[in-house]
Amino acid sequence: MKIDKIHIKGFRNFDDEEITFQSKTLIIGANDVGKTNLLYALRLLFDKSLNEHDLELADSDYNAYSRANEIEITVTISDVVEDCLLSTFSGSIKDGVTMIRYSNTKDGSYRIFMGFNEKTLEEFPSRHYIKRLNMQYVDTNRDLFSFLKRERNQMLTLAKDKRTVEIAQEDDEKTTAIQNDLNTINTKVSSLNYVSTALEQVNKELSDLSIHNTDQSVQFIAGESSAEKLLDGLVLAYSSEENPLAIGGDGRNNQIFLATWIAKQNIQKNVDHVTFYAIEEPEAHLHPHQQRKLSEYIQNKFDDQVFITSHSPHIASRFKPENMVRLYSKNKFTYAACGGCNPMLKEIFDEFGYRLNVLSSETFFSNGVFLVEGTSEVLFYTSLAQELDVDLDRHNLSILSVEGIGFKPYIAVCNALNIPWVLRTDNDIFSKPTKSPTMHYYAGVSRIIGILELVADQNNSLLQYWSDHKAENEWQYETEAPAVANDLNAHIKEQAELFGMFLSDIDLENDLANSPLQEELFQYYGKKKVDTLVKVMQTKKAENMLGFLSEHHAALKTLDGNKITKPLMILKQAVEERTHPNHE
Repeated sequence: MKIDKIHIKGFRNFDDEEITFQSKTLIIGANDVGKTNLLYALRLLFDKSLNEHDLELADSDYNAYSRANEIEITVTISDVVEDCLLSTFSGSIKDGVTMIRYSNTKDGSYRIFMGFNEKTLEEFPSRHYIKRLNMQYVDTNRDLFSFLKRERNQMLTLAKDKRTVEIAQEDDEKTTAIQNDLNTINTKVSSLNYVSTALEQVNKELSDLSIHNTDQSVQFIAGESSAEKLLDGLVLAYSSEENPLAIGGDGRNNQIFLATWIAKQNIQKNVDHVTFYAIEEPEAHLHPHQQRKLSEYIQNKFDDQVFITSHSPHIASRFKPENMVRLYSKNKFTYAACGGCNPMLKEIFDEFGYRLNVLSSETFFSNGVFLVEGTSEVLFYTSLAQELDVDLDRHNLSILSVEGIGFKPYIAVCNALNIPWVLRTDNDIFSKPTKSPTMHYYAGVSRIIGILELVADQNNSLLQYWSDHKAENEWQYETEAPAVANDLNAHIKEQAELFGMFLSDIDLENDLANSPLQEELFQYYGKKKVDTLVKVMQTKKAENMLGFLSEHHAALKTLDGNKITKPLMILKQAVEERTHPNHE
């Protein structure tokens, strides 16, 4: 069986949202966007650890911004073929599909409905089905030592219960042998000279205190004198080539916990019930390499459906894009990009290709993305943001280099994941040597139009303008751009900003050389003319930019209000308006 989708109305962050899932689903998004709330919606239907009081909810569980008085959580389950589920759902299932709904109102009690579609939903007195279909949940605030102890005990109990009579008898014989060994060890411990000497005075004082202590004495033992108690108190330890080592750091403990927890799930599998799993932030305390490995491990080790929440780009980088649910907030409500897991994402990310690495995976968690051509632009705008008090991390903004002019795959990903974006590209002039005679054209303008065709409706007025005037974007090689080409350039440059696309006057180096930063640049590079300044700035761009910013970053404040800052400020404003629509 597989939970196909969930429809949430009026619950916490969610107003009215339907979200689709896959058998392995990664749920990502910024802090407080609703990842845990999404899992809790599933828990209300399937988590056995929630009691009746938990199911009644509080007023704070109702969406405050829509002023909801009712909560409705509906889950659609498909591919139901397990006998235990077929008998449980009985008349509420058809063609392997069943639907379960949790409903509650502020002035009422929760209700459970079941059916095979919306029209056939009937009320049932309780979550009786959780005996056969339930959810195992691991939260982000897990106490590793407590969990390890609990999971260890449960795993050993389950393994004991699964023994055959013959194996149980064999274990009993081994336990008796362990008891004999313990008695021998403790006798030898007591015979050690320093041990007996240390206890001699203690036993004398005990005898003096009470006559009842005369025929008794205390002794040092090797941890435990009873084999049964020894086995009940087994602890997990690392096994090295020489000796067992005590469990130490949280990162390793987290790995041991997950391995123990997964092993327990495999041991307790039974044909009389079906379990699916939810794990919050499994990457806790692990370094990047182990986070990536853990992502693969969880996906490969679970045969059953599993939901994972994460803030880790390393976890995300090893997940199939079509198996991701990206939650985002807009106007106080939480939404799922592309409606949740969507096959369309596979096509978009296939186009993204080799560019999908940990750096670009950070984009998944961003509230907004500023796309630039290269590393020097990333360095410049990161430093500029700091000097203009634009806190990139506070606003969850990313400045990302496309390493050239290939903006389209990045924009397709941002659009698919509903991530606001802006871009800045050079207003460069290229030649068309295949034409006779050779022609020049504004390549930046053509680039902008190509992107606009990706993001705008075909009836867009700017695209229509381009269709009518694109012939004006060519002129004869080695001649100055004619007025009509410059007019076309200026018009498209102005209108493109309405779509978050910003053209340089020429390129970043020329723009900076003609900006209020000019004197600082002349001083740093030891030049007096703009053309020679630009030439040296364009040599080893990133290295030169880093050197200048290291010594003159404070001078970037002179650019406050300059057109160079516009894409950064527009993105910041868009994110603020989206997050806080009533923000003044």
